[in-house]
This record gives sequence, C-alpha cells and structure tokens, in this order.
Amino acid sequence: MPNFELNQQPQYPIVTKDTDMALTNDQVMSLFSARDRITLCVRSSSGHPNRGGYYFCIHKISNNSFQLETIEGVYVDHFGLDTLVNFINHASGRKFSSELLDYCQNSINFRTD
Repeated sequence: MPNFELNQQPQYPIVTKDTDMALTNDQVMSLFSARDRITLCVRSSSGHPNRGGYYFCIHKISNNSFQLETIEGVYVDHFGLDTLVNFINHASGRKFSSELLDYCQNSINFRTD
C-alpha cells in the first residue's frame, strides 16, 4: 500500500523502467529527453502489469544536478548524476552501495518531515 493519499498522486509524470539490472547514467539521462521532471518507477523486469515498484520524484536542474523529492513534493536533497544513479540502484535493490547505505541511515532515515 502506498504511504500517501491517493489524491496526492505524484506531481510529475510517471516513467516506468522495468529491469533487474542496475541502471546506467545514460539510461537515466534518456528519461529526461522530453521533460525535466519525472516520477521514476523502477520495478522488476517481469510480473503483473500493475505491479508496484520503487518511486523516485526527480527534478532535473541541469545535466549534472538533480533534485530528489518525496512523492508529495517535499525536497529531499540535490545529487549529481553519478550519485543519483547510484542512489536509485541502491534504494531499488539493483546494486548495493556502502556509501549510500551510510547516507540513507544518517540522513534520509532521520528526516522528520
């Protein structure tokens, strides 16, 4: 079940990426070819068409600056492309990162908003 009200659907268009592999910088950049704000849904490569996934609300500021937000639109942090891709891969279980584990444990998990 989502942890947000259904009337507060993601404010950006949902772009779905079905993969069991880690995403690359080029793959993530290509998602922004037609827009600068997306809600990225990363999910497994197979399963029911209406299956869930991991959601990332991202605003592209420039080619190497991205703002991550909660599904309700609350600012989380700014990332460069490399860190954003590593964060997406880590948080979606595609590729473990000890640095991002530390970041999530010490920053994201202690948020109070």
